Amino acid sequence: MGKIKTSGKQKKSSKSIETVRLKKRAKVEEFSPTVELADENFIGRVILECLKNNDPEGVIEVIEAHLEAINKLRFSREAGIPRSTLYYLSKRKNPTLRTLARTVHEITAICYA
Repeated sequence: MGKIKTSGKQKKSSKSIETVRLKKRAKVEEFSPTVELADENFIGRVILECLKNNDPEGVIEVIEAHLEAINKLRFSREAGIPRSTLYYLSKRKNPTLRTLARTVHEITAICYA
């Protein structure tokens, strides 16, 4: 018997998506999430909201996004925190409360210095 051929993965198509046309005088602003993710007050409110909703994964995601916005390598050098400690904040790891507290403490110490 011959081998059975399987079809490859289906390709994604954007043909079924409708294009949106804006009015000629529509006010469109460029949005940069990096600016908001670097804002400590915004991050603090988001973390508090995650804690209120019992969402520890959300807290970790927010801190990761904030660290990426302020450059993880530069932060680890300035804070004196090893990069490996920062990588424990990833979703695949389970950071301790001590690691989270130290990271947040160092973020605020650097940003207010």
